[in-house]
Amino acid sequence: MKRIQFIGIILIMWTATFSVQNLADLSSEDWIEDIEYLEERLISIHPNPFFRIDRGVFQTSIEALEQSLEELSWYEIYTRLTEIVASIGDGHTVVYPQGSSTLYPIYTYWFSDGLYIIATSESEQRLLNSKVLEISGMKVDDALKALRRVVSHDNEWGFMNSHSDYLNKPEIMMGLGLADKDGNLVLKVENNGVVNEVLVEPQNTGFQWVQKRIEEIDRTYIGRKYWYQYYPDSKILHFHYASCGSEKGNPFIFFNFEMFLFTWTNAVDKLVIDLRGNGGGSSAILEPFILRMMIDWRLNRTGKLFVLIDRGTFSSAVLNAISLKKRTNAIFVGEPTGGSPRHYGEVKRFVLPNSGISVSCSSTYWRTTSDTSPAFMPDIIAIRSFEDYYYMRDLAMEAVESYRTEKEE
Repeated sequence: MKRIQFIGIILIMWTATFSVQNLADLSSEDWIEDIEYLEERLISIHPNPFFRIDRGVFQTSIEALEQSLEELSWYEIYTRLTEIVASIGDGHTVVYPQGSSTLYPIYTYWFSDGLYIIATSESEQRLLNSKVLEISGMKVDDALKALRRVVSHDNEWGFMNSHSDYLNKPEIMMGLGLADKDGNLVLKVENNGVVNEVLVEPQNTGFQWVQKRIEEIDRTYIGRKYWYQYYPDSKILHFHYASCGSEKGNPFIFFNFEMFLFTWTNAVDKLVIDLRGNGGGSSAILEPFILRMMIDWRLNRTGKLFVLIDRGTFSSAVLNAISLKKRTNAIFVGEPTGGSPRHYGEVKRFVLPNSGISVSCSSTYWRTTSDTSPAFMPDIIAIRSFEDYYYMRDLAMEAVESYRTEKEE
């Protein structure tokens, strides 16, 4: 069976935007008011804002920013604010990279063999599928270490999943000193054995992203929250659960009934629920599936039911994975999740009064499991190299196909 899997480049164009001119025009008094408001809201909303960072260290970073305002540019202040929020240490408490007017036309992904550019604008296709060796004269690992300070994440896999949404923002890269004062980014890249140093300039948003692999990507289901595909040769039913929500005009409870009816009217040897790239929503949406699966004597058996997870599995999708682990005989395949089994969530959003910067803050601690590890771990590890990606090999699905129980062997 061959499955064409879209890498999941959901390059969100945020509706909230900020004006460079507006932020540049803010006075120190305006920024101080925003900083104090940010501190008050974080401490009052978050159930335990100092579970990872010492309160004294946190307040020292705020005081240092306030004292440096006259010396800093608007983008340095913005980046420092992002870093302060990220220091809380959970992936839901975040200053999301704002929808600024420009982006670097590159989208990067970390594979088992390094960092690659997997999407560009049409004008920058020369960089497509290149391996990034250096960023502004720094080795990739060192540059990502600097970037890590501003990326809110639960664990290392969460950072790898989110890093590019910060790396392609000029204001962030300028604020970290990884781009020059004009916003230009210097990359050393390798493509087909040839190493080049290239200058990447910010482009106005609205350009079309280009992604090229060995075959055309199947875009049939982009924008859908759930769907299923049946592969007659392997008798695998592949249930994609891309978002923890119910579709308008196709409520999940009806979809779930139809899907299970399909399993009774067709030969299904294995059922796969795919939580890869599912960033959360409401964990209760999947409950009808889990309850129905618990009493399914045909498929709720070792070697019959599989759950695919990866670095993009986050928030409520992790809670769904935990529930499936507790209540079914599913085997988990893929990467560690970007969300932690125990995590802070149930976000509340607020806007800083003068800058208009939007902040999300966790308000609840989810302790639905005794597992205190940084990530929910798969039973079978399947992490792709760039070559696997380029030739559209789905290692997780290959592992499912080849899985045999001792009885079957």
